[in-house]
Amino acid sequence: MTYLLAVSGIYGDVLHECVACRTQKIRYWRRKSFQYTHGDSRKAFDIYRCENCGTGFLNRPPHSKWLQSIYQYSGQALTQATTLADVLDREAEYPNCTVDAARMSRQAERFNGSDNRQALDIGSGFGFYTQALRRVGYQTVSINPGRYENEVFKCLNGDEPLPVMFENYQPSGQFGVVMMSQVLEHLLEPDKAIGKVSGLLAPGGVLACAVPNYASFLVKLLGTKDNACLWVPEHVNYFTEEGLIALLERNGFRIVKVEQITRVPFNALSKRLRLEGRLAAIVDRWVKRLQSPFSGFMNLLGLGIYINLYAVKK
Repeated sequence: MTYLLAVSGIYGDVLHECVACRTQKIRYWRRKSFQYTHGDSRKAFDIYRCENCGTGFLNRPPHSKWLQSIYQYSGQALTQATTLADVLDREAEYPNCTVDAARMSRQAERFNGSDNRQALDIGSGFGFYTQALRRVGYQTVSINPGRYENEVFKCLNGDEPLPVMFENYQPSGQFGVVMMSQVLEHLLEPDKAIGKVSGLLAPGGVLACAVPNYASFLVKLLGTKDNACLWVPEHVNYFTEEGLIALLERNGFRIVKVEQITRVPFNALSKRLRLEGRLAAIVDRWVKRLQSPFSGFMNLLGLGIYINLYAVKK
C-alpha cells in the first residue's frame, strides 16, 4: 500500500484565527516538509503560532480528502498490516499504550459525575483504551477509520470499531466518558469536534483527552526535527496547556485535572547517537535509570512531552 497524494487539492483553506482560543493574533513560525516511506512526493507545510495562547497549527492544513486517504489505513504511520503479537511484543519491551490506557481510564472513572456507564473511545487505535475502559466497568463504543489498527483491535477485544471518521459518526445516545487519546491533534476542526463531544456527554460526564505538548522540551530542543508533536501532515494542531483549556472551557467544560507525561524509549538516545553493542547497552541502562527524575522535572516546568486533561461537562 502507498499513501496517495492523487486527490483533488493537497491543501485546505487558509486559517485566520487560532484553532484553540480563536484570537486572530497569529503569525508564521516555521516550515516543515514531509515524505512518506512509500512515496517520492515531498510537500511543505507552514506552521503558525498563536501569540495569545501559544498553540500552533498548520496553515494551510492538508485537505480533508488527503487525510482521509491516509487514515483509511492507519492513524499511526503504519504502511502495512501488523499483528497483535507484534504490538504486544513492542508493549512488553517498552510499556506505553497499556500504561496510558490504564491510567486515563481510572482517572475518567474517578471524575465521571454522571450515572452513565457508556464510554466512547474516539480513535481507538489498537484497542488498549477500549480494553481498559471495559476493565473499569464501562460498556463501550469505539470508532476508528484505520483498517490496520482495527484488525489488531478485533484480535485484542473480540469485536470491531466502527470504521468511520469522528466527523461522520452518528451517535445513538449519550456517554458518561469520552476518551480522546492522541486524537485532537489530528482533527481539522478541533472547536467543532469538542462541541460535538460536549453534545455526546451526559451532564457530569467526563472527557479524557491526551495530546502532544507544543511547549515540550523536545520541540524547544529539536524544532521542526521533532516528530512526537510536529508530525506533518497527520498532526494539524499543536496544543499548549493554555490553548487546550481555552478550547474546552469555551465549549462548556469544567477542567478538573491537567497533568503532563514524559516518557521516551530507553534506547532513543543510543539510536540517535548510532551506538551499538556494549556501549549502547550502557547508555540505555543509564537512560532508564535517569528517566524518572528527569521526566518529573520536565513535567514540573511545563515542558513535558504530553498533556493529559480531564474535563467535566457542566
